[in-house]
Amino acid sequence: MKEEILFKPCVSGTERIAGTCKQGEIEASFADLEEMFGEPAFEGKGDKITTEFVIDYEYLYPITGEYEYGQFCLYDWRYARDFNDDCKKITWNIGGKGFVDSWAVDYAMMLFEKTDIREEYEQAVLCHANWHIIN
Repeated sequence: MKEEILFKPCVSGTERIAGTCKQGEIEASFADLEEMFGEPAFEGKGDKITTEFVIDYEYLYPITGEYEYGQFCLYDWRYARDFNDDCKKITWNIGGKGFVDSWAVDYAMMLFEKTDIREEYEQAVLCHANWHIIN
């Protein structure tokens, strides 16, 4: 059995579950996150953010065969996003309920940066409800 992960975007408004807090940070551009996960769940002027991606995921533990279900959000704390340059890399906060949520983001970044997965799809490469094998 292989280690696998599945990503599913939440796009109908911010559907973040209560009780999340900052679990880490990543450096990425808005353009990359949009290519990875599709349209953000929120864009506008919010409570110290302008953009938020909310992603549900399922993680398959290879040894036990059990599934972990979780959710993370990526948001530009203190209005960090530059709306004039979607390709500019900025710091995005990772919101979640535990460190596993941060790992899910790390896996997403690894899949996006180190594989040819981008060539398989035209949009939202990680969120086509496909299982992705983690090497």
